[in-house]
Amino acid sequence: MISAWTSGRRRYVDGLWGQVHLREWGFGRSLFLLHQTPWSGVQFHRLAPLLAQTGWRVIAPDTPGYGLSDRPSASPAIGDYAENMAVVFDSLDVQDAVIAGHHTGALIAAAFAAARPDRTSGLILDNPPFYTAAERAQRLALPHHAHAPEEGGGHFTSRWRFMRGMADPDLSVAGLHLAIIAHHVNDASADHGHAAAYAWDMASAVDAISAPTLVLSSRGDAIHSHGSRLLKCRPDWRGAVLPAGPATALESPEVWRDAVLSFLSALDATSPPIGR
Repeated sequence: MISAWTSGRRRYVDGLWGQVHLREWGFGRSLFLLHQTPWSGVQFHRLAPLLAQTGWRVIAPDTPGYGLSDRPSASPAIGDYAENMAVVFDSLDVQDAVIAGHHTGALIAAAFAAARPDRTSGLILDNPPFYTAAERAQRLALPHHAHAPEEGGGHFTSRWRFMRGMADPDLSVAGLHLAIIAHHVNDASADHGHAAAYAWDMASAVDAISAPTLVLSSRGDAIHSHGSRLLKCRPDWRGAVLPAGPATALESPEVWRDAVLSFLSALDATSPPIGR
């Protein structure tokens, strides 16, 4: 029986800080799915098989320090996570790919696309955080809720209450369970991903991105307005609005797939990215 945790072909490849755990589905052109913090590639266990059925080799790595990937020796910046992706590309013998990322994953995808235009044949940014300097400072000042292990397992229930109070209201009990387990798989006390996301100014990369780009904005996401904010800077990019919250890829994968199919179909994967 295939569960969320056993979906896909699972293996390890070399990364910038050691081993990177990833899942793969299907065959054909490469499409990477980069998860939000503090999840892992399991976030896409329902979406990835649907995309694989349309002729893509779908690859969902665990960001270093999350899931089953090795933890960096020091706090990385978003650019460091993007450089790790270049090493993963080499380990998989992938020359170029379409890269889709959600929240923090969207920032890593954008940084990679800006730094490696020759290796990015398309870009999908799912609710990318496009913060102002003031918003980034405010986010960086927020306390980190690690919910470290405690006798009696109270850290599980406290994390559950925390997530239920701030997560996507459409997140099912099964989805919330996955979120809790994903949070505790690695060392929850060191949340490098969020700190890197809040510190990075995405505006520094926007003009350098030459790949065809689709921006997804979910109506129920707290940063829904960031999509239109970003599209004002790049009116040549495409945009699509998802009707629910940020957990669409997990809870309503058919909706996510249908929102990107025309964009994916329009990409000529055999041609190099066109410069701006």
